[in-house]
Amino acid sequence: MAKTTTKPTTITADMVDELASVRDQLKALTAREKHLKETFRKSGAAIYRGDHYQIEIVFTSRPQLDMDAVRTKLSPAWIAENTGEVEVMNIRQMEIVK
Repeated sequence: MAKTTTKPTTITADMVDELASVRDQLKALTAREKHLKETFRKSGAAIYRGDHYQIEIVFTSRPQLDMDAVRTKLSPAWIAENTGEVEVMNIRQMEIVK
């Protein structure tokens, strides 16, 4: 995969701390969203009104491919031949204890 060359940005300690803080906030918000969505799921399909927003819960169905079944039907050679690689950036976050 060809890499794009761009002018490097100077990474500061504030940027590192900000990224870690944003990731922590996202984790908390994602957990809260999951809880709220499950509460609405249990309450059923309806229109719910708040003071600032209205939401409508609708349940639908869609096709879903069973990838385990696909893998058992296709040969490992076919899967290997049709599997590509993509570059993925992983960020490992560690708290600095002072």
